[in-house]
Amino acid sequence: MNKKQVRRLVILWVACAVLLAAASAYSLLCNSGRWVQPMDLSRYVFSVKDLPMLAAGGCIALCAVYTAAAVIRAAFPAKRNGEPRYTRTVPPVFGWCGLLGFLGFGGFWSYQAQRGIFPFIFFIFFGFFGLFFEGKLSHTLRDEMFEANRRRAQLTAFKTGFALLFAVIWLVGMGMFSRNVEWCAIFMLIAVSLIYALVLFLSSYLLYRYEKEE
Repeated sequence: MNKKQVRRLVILWVACAVLLAAASAYSLLCNSGRWVQPMDLSRYVFSVKDLPMLAAGGCIALCAVYTAAAVIRAAFPAKRNGEPRYTRTVPPVFGWCGLLGFLGFGGFWSYQAQRGIFPFIFFIFFGFFGLFFEGKLSHTLRDEMFEANRRRAQLTAFKTGFALLFAVIWLVGMGMFSRNVEWCAIFMLIAVSLIYALVLFLSSYLLYRYEKEE
């Protein structure tokens, strides 16, 4: 992503922030703080005075979609005819982001304290350990051999993931945790998150193995 694109994104987000501040001020002064203060949406009735806040929210949502598209487009540049393609440059140190996966263990505390199981999804971040091996292949020429190895690595990773997912579904179908729906939900969320992380990790690790023939 070049400086011009970054500057454009910054301007868009500053404009959204200004619009949101103006809409919030209008709501507090002229609309009893609707959409600023907590609301019971089950009893919500549309009012014309709500339009500034709704418009601000819509602009922020559009800006978020545009930002995500810009980041993805920068991370995966389009192929140019006649020019060689190279893998993206990723510092291997980014692989340590996989340590964020340990946040998933906070789900056990969250479940005991608040009966919330959402933190278990953070186990997905273990897949970021694959960035270490992707970093070792930074700026590698994506020739036919590389693409063949990439497809081979992804196929092996997907096969492993599907095999583990089948085992998990089979265990649940055979009655594992059948007496407690919450435990079943926790088991499924943890299992699916870890399987997804494993697929991400294997895709990068196996590609590195195939490319380096180690």
